[in-house]
Amino acid sequence: MIQRKKTALSTVFSAVSYTVGFILFTVVAAFAAEEGVSQEERARNMVELSEITVTAQKQEESVLEVPANVTVMDGYVMEDLGIANIDELTDLAPNINVDKIDSHVTQVVFRGIGGMTNMNKIWNINVDGVTVPYAGVDMFLDVERVELMRGSQGSLYGRNTHAGVVNVITRKPTPEFSFDSALEIESYNTQKVKAAFGGPVSDNQGYRLALGYTHSDGYMDNAFLGSDDGSRHEQFSGRFTYELAFSEDNLLRLSVTGDAYDGGFDEYVPVARGASTTTMNDEEGKSKGHLFSPTLTWERVFGDLALTSITNYSASNSQTVFDQDSSPFDLMVLDYDEDFKTFTQEVRLSGGESSDVEWLAGVFLLKEEIDLLTDFRFGNDAGLMLMPPGLHMIGDGVIDSQGAALFGQVIVQPLEKLELRARLRLDYEERELTWQGRSEMGGVPIVPVQDFSRKDDWFGVMPSASLAYIIDDRQRVYGSIDRGYKVGDYAANQVDIEAVREPVDPEYTLTYEIGYKGLLADKRLELSAAAFYIDWTDMQVSVVKDNVALMHNAAEAHSYGLELEARWRAARGLDLLAGFGWLKGEFDRYDNHPSGQNMAGNQLPNANEYSFSMGARYRHDNGFFTSLSAALMGPKYLDEQNLIKQDSYTLLNAKIGYEATNWAAYVYGRNLLDEAYLVHSFTDAGRAGEPAVVGAECRYYF
Repeated sequence: MIQRKKTALSTVFSAVSYTVGFILFTVVAAFAAEEGVSQEERARNMVELSEITVTAQKQEESVLEVPANVTVMDGYVMEDLGIANIDELTDLAPNINVDKIDSHVTQVVFRGIGGMTNMNKIWNINVDGVTVPYAGVDMFLDVERVELMRGSQGSLYGRNTHAGVVNVITRKPTPEFSFDSALEIESYNTQKVKAAFGGPVSDNQGYRLALGYTHSDGYMDNAFLGSDDGSRHEQFSGRFTYELAFSEDNLLRLSVTGDAYDGGFDEYVPVARGASTTTMNDEEGKSKGHLFSPTLTWERVFGDLALTSITNYSASNSQTVFDQDSSPFDLMVLDYDEDFKTFTQEVRLSGGESSDVEWLAGVFLLKEEIDLLTDFRFGNDAGLMLMPPGLHMIGDGVIDSQGAALFGQVIVQPLEKLELRARLRLDYEERELTWQGRSEMGGVPIVPVQDFSRKDDWFGVMPSASLAYIIDDRQRVYGSIDRGYKVGDYAANQVDIEAVREPVDPEYTLTYEIGYKGLLADKRLELSAAAFYIDWTDMQVSVVKDNVALMHNAAEAHSYGLELEARWRAARGLDLLAGFGWLKGEFDRYDNHPSGQNMAGNQLPNANEYSFSMGARYRHDNGFFTSLSAALMGPKYLDEQNLIKQDSYTLLNAKIGYEATNWAAYVYGRNLLDEAYLVHSFTDAGRAGEPAVVGAECRYYF
């Protein structure tokens, strides 16, 4: 069991008291600044909350109209709160957690779904309408907003989204030239540089270029090797966007995203030592990857019809070298290489905004090649494991996929106060596996090479329906049901042919949700509440058969819970936010786990039982700025056996600075309570979360 540095009670009281005290101080300060102002003038200064427009359901609409609980974070709010990565964002989103494997690879867990060890993710990151299969894409570079969509999104987004979707919308070219840059210096020899600029090329053309660079020694030390940069990482990111408007109703956009990262992977410590940042590994490891992803988008309006075409090609790679035994002994090292080449084409046609029936119809095409190379190499001390030193056990697999889907949505109002939405996606995919298994010493096979291939196809039907009661133009209640689907798969990353022979069939989720959304108090208070139940069946899990660990559809689980979120414009320049989540998730059936334990009744891993977050940001006309956020994360288990438990902990972040017309300067801190906690476990080893960090930031913009 993982213990924290401080007692849970003292940490919670400290974080809540700091946050509440800060909020009360800023509220009093904001109102004091308006002392002597007439009631009429104060009312004018009490600016309304801006309406949030989202594309969560593949068309622009107010977030209040979406019949689902979607957490939306504006890009400027993210900058104010110091949010640069997915794990920092999900801390403020109820019932969305992370399983962070290294500095770049992150699994997002939506309502308890997604925290298992699966061959493919069951959630996706979409960037400007495109799913990008890349480990390091969670760095939010020059984003307009991020939409966290809970529950199955299969009816519109397709396979492998039955946990949820992270929808990232980037900033586009502006009608006038603009420039924004930032330099940050942090603890652990960390430097971050960002710049974004762009504007018009001519009356009907525009561009935007965003660049980012990060370097850090990381917060892990290695006592065995005598190094202090075990989790070092370096990352270059860039995006170029060009727009050509043939007319007001005819827009062509080309965007090219590139990224590369390189660093160490010396981050795992035996869990018996707690959430330690000091390893004793003999292998420092490696984490490396790159991405090249051009996208061509065409948007055309024909009267009441709107056509959208999105064409994308993504080439990405990630490599990991990992000390599998997490010890100073030279026992076993995992060398893993994953390469994606993906082409997608989506065409959507929508209409009916001026009629009683709104509709959307689309077609999606996919061609993808995944190359997987797994190499378990045994070191000089492998005799302790009764394995010959110098042995390499290799699995070399290629999965070729071709797929097509049809999807659509219809929105009608059968009665003045009722809105009905029905969605359906039909998803077909053919996959072919080519695999080779080798056992080598010095590059020479010591047993016959094993070659294997097979071809399969799967067909997924993903319906969804929702019914909303419109209380008035600012409030509604809704109920929805959505079916999610994960395509069948191969265990192409295994080194034993018996684990590869049989594919697993698709797995499914069925999500039930009821909720409320409202914009109250003269448009200064936005509230949302949701209750949900998820039935997870045919889970693709690891089981033991004839003494071999195989992937089978051998488990079932469920989760249910509550979510509450609020945004409040408390005073001019002062925004407050709060969120609360409660979650219960457990296995209903899982009786052939590799450990031999029956998992029925165990809690789902990597899902906090509850979370509570509060935050505030205040900006005064005289240039003073400050923000603060606190997130209390409830306890969770990090494994299916429920042997490794992370107790509750609280993350406290703050930022304060001065903003002038064209420049700004800030100081900030993350995890100011210096909590020690785990963010991932692997067998008997765990990875600690980020300790306390302090930094300074300078910005220049015009």
